[in-house]
Amino acid sequence: MAHQTPDHVPLFDLLPNDAVLRYFNGGVPVEAGDDASGISAIAAATDSSRYSHFSPMRERTETLPDGRVGRYERWTSWIPPKVFSSVEEYCLVKRRELAERSAQANGRYNTAMDGGYLWFRDLHSLFGRDYYLLLSVPKPGLMSLYTEVGLEAFSYYLADAENIVDEQLELNTEFACQWIAGLPDDDPFEAVFIGEDMAFKSGPIFSPTWLAEHYFPRLKRVVGALHARRKKVVFHSDGNLNPVMDDLVAAGIDGLNPIEIQAGMDLADLHKRYPALIFFGGIDVSRLLPFGKPQEVKDAVVKAIEDAEGQILVGSSTEVDNQVPLENFLAMRSAAIEYPMS
Repeated sequence: MAHQTPDHVPLFDLLPNDAVLRYFNGGVPVEAGDDASGISAIAAATDSSRYSHFSPMRERTETLPDGRVGRYERWTSWIPPKVFSSVEEYCLVKRRELAERSAQANGRYNTAMDGGYLWFRDLHSLFGRDYYLLLSVPKPGLMSLYTEVGLEAFSYYLADAENIVDEQLELNTEFACQWIAGLPDDDPFEAVFIGEDMAFKSGPIFSPTWLAEHYFPRLKRVVGALHARRKKVVFHSDGNLNPVMDDLVAAGIDGLNPIEIQAGMDLADLHKRYPALIFFGGIDVSRLLPFGKPQEVKDAVVKAIEDAEGQILVGSSTEVDNQVPLENFLAMRSAAIEYPMS
């Protein structure tokens, strides 16, 4: 991330894969809820990661305070979207929430006392000083707005109540900047993770024109606040981001994840267009990692490194789930570690 040459091409990934975790946990399965063993295995297998599930979840269902029932399996959870009877009800509820949040804001935030931040500090200690753990930070929150109600319902709210959507994005952005400004002086994180899925395989979910007006200026403010605290910014979105890449880079991001190859994201083209950008991922997990041969995986890793001229943390194009055979993960890992640095 500092454009210096490391001792090997680093690996970045999420590992919801029982066989991989078992292998790097000394042959012992990582049991549900055993985050300590999961973290130890992830740290042995990779050089960098972000928050996800570090061990399998206990399978269960839970009734949320609003009556929705969440379902949790080993590596996946499903929570039904909130349902509003009309656009009017959505606006009424959101205006009330906005008023409550605004009343609580005072322009300053003591992030050092934030429970989520303190939890990340503990994680950082568990992974160790030499591990490049990305800190998850508040953001404009477009993804949280549409996942809360589901994309279909959100499309109606965006069309019929754009002001309410805009006000939520603005309040989220203001809070994010206050949260970042409130980071303590001894904060140990060198880089942060901002995840906002905004694309299908065919292209952006939302109009690039709308994103350029309503989203990217707010992302730029958040990135600017992070740069003021000397943090590198890794942005995540699945899908085909090509139509909005200029806006993403203009917002100031330092790294991009996960580079979904099957969606038309081409590392050589991206590196040529944005030579300062660092890539996280780039190895296809839709077809290659689950179904390819180990040598094919190794060949893809070498190509990705050379396409990016070494400016890459090699990893899957989303996560190494249980469809990926252990031998293919090991092939990806060894190809990166053994690639000659010069």
